Amino acid sequence: MAQPLSLLVTITFFGAILVSGVSGTYGGGAGSIEKTYYLKELGEYAVACHNLVSKHQLTFQKVIQCDDLPGLTHKLTIQAADGSVSHTYEAVVCYKPLIKFKKLISFKLA
Repeated sequence: MAQPLSLLVTITFFGAILVSGVSGTYGGGAGSIEKTYYLKELGEYAVACHNLVSKHQLTFQKVIQCDDLPGLTHKLTIQAADGSVSHTYEAVVCYKPLIKFKKLISFKLA
Protein backbone atom coordinates (compact mmCIF):
# COMPACT_ATOMS: atom_id res chain seq x y z
CA MET A 1 0.00 0.00 0.00
CA ALA A 2 2.90 2.35 0.70
CA GLN A 3 4.35 1.96 -2.79
CA PRO A 4 1.32 3.25 -4.73
CA LEU A 5 1.11 6.20 -2.34
CA SER A 6 4.78 7.08 -2.76
CA LEU A 7 4.41 6.74 -6.53
CA LEU A 8 1.42 9.10 -6.46
CA VAL A 9 3.36 11.64 -4.36
CA THR A 10 6.35 11.41 -6.73
CA ILE A 11 4.19 11.90 -9.83
CA THR A 12 2.39 14.84 -8.23
CA PHE A 13 5.68 16.44 -7.18
CA PHE A 14 7.30 16.16 -10.62
CA GLY A 15 4.08 17.23 -12.30
CA ALA A 16 4.07 20.39 -10.19
CA ILE A 17 7.69 21.08 -11.13
CA LEU A 18 6.93 20.64 -14.83
CA VAL A 19 3.88 22.89 -14.72
CA SER A 20 5.67 25.63 -12.79
CA GLY A 21 8.66 25.44 -15.13
CA VAL A 22 6.47 25.84 -18.21
CA SER A 23 4.35 28.65 -16.82
CA GLY A 24 4.36 32.01 -18.60
CA THR A 25 7.15 34.52 -18.52
CA TYR A 26 5.18 37.12 -16.60
CA GLY A 27 6.00 36.04 -13.07
CA GLY A 28 9.20 36.03 -11.09
CA GLY A 29 12.18 33.75 -11.55
CA ALA A 30 13.98 32.92 -14.78
CA GLY A 31 10.83 33.61 -16.83
CA SER A 32 10.88 37.29 -15.89
CA ILE A 33 14.38 37.58 -17.43
CA GLU A 34 12.98 36.23 -20.69
CA LYS A 35 10.07 38.66 -20.51
CA THR A 36 12.44 41.58 -19.83
CA TYR A 37 14.52 40.72 -22.90
CA TYR A 38 11.36 40.22 -24.99
CA LEU A 39 9.95 43.60 -23.95
CA LYS A 40 13.25 45.36 -24.57
CA GLU A 41 13.36 43.87 -28.06
CA LEU A 42 9.78 45.04 -28.77
CA GLY A 43 10.52 48.52 -27.38
CA GLU A 44 13.64 48.88 -29.53
CA TYR A 45 11.67 47.70 -32.56
CA ALA A 46 8.91 50.26 -31.92
CA VAL A 47 11.41 53.14 -31.63
CA ALA A 48 13.31 51.99 -34.74
CA CYS A 49 10.08 51.84 -36.79
CA HIS A 50 9.04 55.26 -35.51
CA ASN A 51 12.44 56.69 -36.49
CA LEU A 52 12.01 55.42 -40.07
CA VAL A 53 8.86 57.48 -40.64
CA SER A 54 9.49 60.44 -38.34
CA LYS A 55 11.71 63.50 -38.46
CA HIS A 56 12.58 62.89 -34.78
CA GLN A 57 15.39 60.44 -34.12
CA LEU A 58 14.57 58.88 -30.76
CA THR A 59 16.91 56.76 -28.68
CA PHE A 60 15.30 53.86 -26.84
CA GLN A 61 15.86 53.90 -23.08
CA LYS A 62 13.49 51.40 -21.44
CA VAL A 63 10.05 49.82 -21.36
CA ILE A 64 8.14 51.18 -18.38
CA GLN A 65 5.00 49.05 -18.68
CA CYS A 66 3.43 46.46 -20.95
CA ASP A 67 -0.24 45.59 -21.30
CA ASP A 68 -1.06 42.50 -23.31
CA LEU A 69 -3.93 42.97 -25.73
CA PRO A 70 -5.83 40.28 -27.66
CA GLY A 71 -4.17 38.76 -30.71
CA LEU A 72 -0.53 38.80 -29.52
CA THR A 73 -0.58 42.58 -29.45
CA HIS A 74 1.25 44.56 -26.77
CA LYS A 75 0.67 48.12 -25.60
CA LEU A 76 4.05 49.37 -24.43
CA THR A 77 4.81 52.46 -22.38
CA ILE A 78 8.32 53.39 -23.50
CA GLN A 79 10.84 55.92 -22.30
CA ALA A 80 12.91 57.32 -25.17
CA ALA A 81 15.20 60.31 -25.57
CA ASP A 82 14.82 62.98 -28.22
CA GLY A 83 18.31 64.44 -28.05
CA SER A 84 18.96 65.07 -24.38
CA VAL A 85 15.29 65.17 -23.33
CA SER A 86 13.46 62.02 -22.26
CA HIS A 87 9.79 61.53 -23.03
CA THR A 88 7.26 58.78 -22.43
CA TYR A 89 5.60 57.22 -25.46
CA GLU A 90 2.84 54.67 -25.99
CA ALA A 91 3.39 52.10 -28.70
CA VAL A 92 1.21 49.22 -29.84
CA VAL A 93 3.11 46.36 -31.44
CA CYS A 94 1.70 43.18 -32.95
CA TYR A 95 4.18 40.32 -32.65
CA LYS A 96 3.62 36.76 -33.87
CA PRO A 97 6.86 34.89 -33.22
CA LEU A 98 5.80 31.61 -34.86
CA ILE A 99 5.51 33.28 -38.27
CA LYS A 100 8.21 35.90 -37.55
CA PHE A 101 5.79 38.80 -37.96
CA LYS A 102 6.17 42.18 -36.24
CA LYS A 103 4.23 45.34 -36.97
CA LEU A 104 4.09 48.72 -35.26
CA ILE A 105 0.41 49.62 -35.02
CA SER A 106 0.74 53.01 -33.33
CA PHE A 107 3.32 55.23 -31.66
CA LYS A 108 2.44 58.44 -29.85
CA LEU A 109 3.56 60.74 -27.05
CA ALA A 110 1.95 59.65 -23.78
